[in-house]
Amino acid sequence: MRVLFVTQYGALAASSRTRVFQYLPYLLQCGVESSVITVLPDRAIAGSQIVVTDNPLGKLPYYAWATWRTLSSGLLAWWRSRSADLLFIQKVIFPGPVRWLLSRCRCPIVYDFDDAIFTTEVREARSWLATWKERRNARGLPGMLKLAAVAVVENEYTADFARSYCEVATITGPIDTELYSICDRTRRKPEAVVLGWIGSATSRQYLELIRGPLHQLSKRFPNLRLRVVGAESPPVEGLQVESKDWSLEEEEEDLRGFDIGLMPIADDPWTRGKGGYKLLQYMATGLPVVTSPVGVNRQIVRDGESGFWARSPGEWEERLATLIENPGLRHEMGRRGRATVEKEYALAVQQKRFLGILKGVCSSQRASP
Repeated sequence: MRVLFVTQYGALAASSRTRVFQYLPYLLQCGVESSVITVLPDRAIAGSQIVVTDNPLGKLPYYAWATWRTLSSGLLAWWRSRSADLLFIQKVIFPGPVRWLLSRCRCPIVYDFDDAIFTTEVREARSWLATWKERRNARGLPGMLKLAAVAVVENEYTADFARSYCEVATITGPIDTELYSICDRTRRKPEAVVLGWIGSATSRQYLELIRGPLHQLSKRFPNLRLRVVGAESPPVEGLQVESKDWSLEEEEEDLRGFDIGLMPIADDPWTRGKGGYKLLQYMATGLPVVTSPVGVNRQIVRDGESGFWARSPGEWEERLATLIENPGLRHEMGRRGRATVEKEYALAVQQKRFLGILKGVCSSQRASP
């Protein structure tokens, strides 16, 4: 079987890495010939941080370049699909003319998306660029799904949207548990506990939701620290705050330096479709977690077992204080979280299912008249 993958980003971007690139070694072992077209390669990752700026005009050069890359990659995908058994498109929304060409492909198409890209992030100041993106996606995503024999999605929220257009398979994560190991954190004293968050500049805003609880905790635990990986941490009065850049090579070591994993998030149409990958990372390293019970987070974290849900500032303070004061509870929740990930979200489990989806689509295509 020959599969042509088209990814939105290179392997440094979490969505493309987890939804495509990490499967490739297994597919090769199983005799699948894979080739990849990447719309925005790894060298563009730093440039993509432009989207964080509040000035829409500052984003124009990046979006102009990205539009050109999308168009040219779509044309290349159409041309190369002639020699493929399956075309797998990860998150890319091609313009109408390219979709028209792809509708005439001889091979079947699988479309994968892991965010609620049928809407956009909720922000206080809504720019013309956000409006343009929402209108583009409102037309483009249904158009992409109509091309697909199957859509592979992250969670039930996005699955509900995709079911209106094609068949759907849900794969949450997955995460390669062999890259993460549990370390003994029980000897750390409560006053030395490190609250950890890993993410990007675009999701940093959600840390603002717990600034108040963190300030209150700093009064109760003077040596408590917040460590932020992948973005600049917002200042929190009274709390020791550390920030560092993310790198794939240092990711596991950074996670091992945490004692409690944090995932605060707002509750809106955009966030309900977000993946819970940082929760899987925390749990894979044996961390207890505290998260807002939004979207797939409710599925991944069993409240009171592998971590806590926190719905309000008061609950955030209470749940975190409970974990800070109880190293044994942190260890037990972390152990349960690791077991959950190994059983339900591990790459070793989901890669077999992923291959089954690809084979099933190809078999259906060959069986059709």
